[in-house]
Amino acid sequence: MSVSPPDAEPMLGPDARLQKLYGELAELAGQRNAIDGRIVEIAAEIEHGGFWGHTGAKSVGALIAWKTGVSPGNARTIMAIAKRWEEFPICTAALRAGQL
Repeated sequence: MSVSPPDAEPMLGPDARLQKLYGELAELAGQRNAIDGRIVEIAAEIEHGGFWGHTGAKSVGALIAWKTGVSPGNARTIMAIAKRWEEFPICTAALRAGQL
């Protein structure tokens, strides 16, 4: 099965269409970054609140990997940020806003 691109704006030339697609990618990346920021924030709350102890997971990182479907390596990265969440208020605010 092949996937063909939508013909939403067939009148646009290749350069204009590419610029429009770049804009859409930037918007989606910002949304994704905001989601990642919220995941880190949730992981920090679970870690600092001690809520994970009765989940059956061996660590908060393992819990995050399990519940979000990310790789163990990405879960470790999430936890590295989550453990230091309060140390970087400007950075974490930007992450939540999807700016990073």
